[in-house]
Amino acid sequence: MCALAVPFDFTPVDPCENSYGAIGRVRYNDAAPMPTLLIVDDDATVRGMLYDLFSDRYECNTASSADEAFQYMEVEHYDAIITDIAMPGITGVELLKRVQLRDEATPVILISGKGSEHDNQSLLALGAFAYVTKPFSLDEIEQVVERAVTGK
Repeated sequence: MCALAVPFDFTPVDPCENSYGAIGRVRYNDAAPMPTLLIVDDDATVRGMLYDLFSDRYECNTASSADEAFQYMEVEHYDAIITDIAMPGITGVELLKRVQLRDEATPVILISGKGSEHDNQSLLALGAFAYVTKPFSLDEIEQVVERAVTGK
């Protein structure tokens, strides 16, 4: 086995554990900043899949709980938030309510694997931008996030 000399400090990054870079917007060649997206789900597989899906077009942060999401929201404004409904501790519905109190213009997309857990209309009445049931198609969630970020 051969060792490789690396001229800089290299630490593997796991986006699902929130060790990915500093919080903030990224600019490429004086272009407009990338839209920001916060992904909140206690399931690491779902968080990782959504991060992989969106990280090439959005500056993404991931959180495994609503409490962790609140920490991110203290230092960053997000163009959209995707959150699971059923999480230990604070639920996605409570997260939605708190986001609405801070900035009702921030679109919150609720996702859930329990389709009958909540009524779509009641969640929209609470201020959710959209409610998407798992399993969802990648095209479906991409379209919902795009509409949320662009305001269409």
